[in-house]
Amino acid sequence: MKNFEINGNFWKVRFVNPTSRYLIDRTNTIRVATTDPKLNTIFLSINLSGNFLKRVLIHEITHVVLWEYDIISKIQEYCYPQFAIAMEEEICNILAYYGEIVFQNAYSILGENAMRIVPYEIERLVA
Repeated sequence: MKNFEINGNFWKVRFVNPTSRYLIDRTNTIRVATTDPKLNTIFLSINLSGNFLKRVLIHEITHVVLWEYDIISKIQEYCYPQFAIAMEEEICNILAYYGEIVFQNAYSILGENAMRIVPYEIERLVA
C-alpha cells in the first residue's frame, strides 16, 4: 500500500498479521488496525478488505490528522481525561462512517467548487 504525507510528515501504511503486537492499542486491546504516532505508521490487519478496509483506513487516517494538527490536545483539553480516548475514537468514526455523506452533499451543492474541500487524497489512497 502507498505511503502518504500530512502536514509535511510522511506516514506509512503497513499490513500485518491479525495477531501482530502492532494491532494492540493503548488500552491493551487487539484491534483490526492501529495508528502509531511515534512510528508514523498505520497498521492494518491483512484480513481487512472491501468497504470495511476503506472505512478502517479512513478512521486511521483521521487519527493521523488529529495527531498532525495537534487536535489531540484540544480533545484532552475539552474532555474529562476518562473520556478523551472515546472522544477521539468517535471523531474518527464520524468521518469513517458519515464523511462520504458530507462530501457527496458538498458535491451536489457546490459542483466543481467542491473539489477544493473534498479530500481526494483519501480517495486516492483507497482506490
